Amino acid sequence: MVTVTRSPELEEWAREARRRFESADQAWFEQTTAYGEVSSFGTAPDEQSRGREAVLAMMEELHAMSEAAEPSVAASNEDDEEIVEGYEAGDAGWIVTHGRFTFDDGSWVPNRVVNVVVRDPDGEDWKSVLVTSQLLVSNELLTPGSPLLSPPGE
Repeated sequence: MVTVTRSPELEEWAREARRRFESADQAWFEQTTAYGEVSSFGTAPDEQSRGREAVLAMMEELHAMSEAAEPSVAASNEDDEEIVEGYEAGDAGWIVTHGRFTFDDGSWVPNRVVNVVVRDPDGEDWKSVLVTSQLLVSNELLTPGSPLLSPPGE
């Protein structure tokens, strides 16, 4: 039987990942990213990284974008605080972070990040194997004629 339980350990892991991202601590991500066919998917169709080196390079690019005042995923006030949920089942775990991308003009869009992690059999550390970021879109915006939709045939 597989039992899923809430994981305060993984919730803290996610908060530490946020702190390390904000301080551009690439060494931490090198230490906590698994080897082999790991993957990372951003919110745009072309934001796909496969393999450890590509995923780590994408992390560096994301930090550079954040520093260049692109949409910010960093919490800027109490309303922007992220909600973090961590779960584990044996040596597998996942973290769901509910946050937002905030733009310079104060506008924002809700965002959800899912990070799948596996416990390293050579130690007790968690290693990231898959990260995916999602923009959350209201169903009311998914109607014919919406600028979010691609025209038929494309």
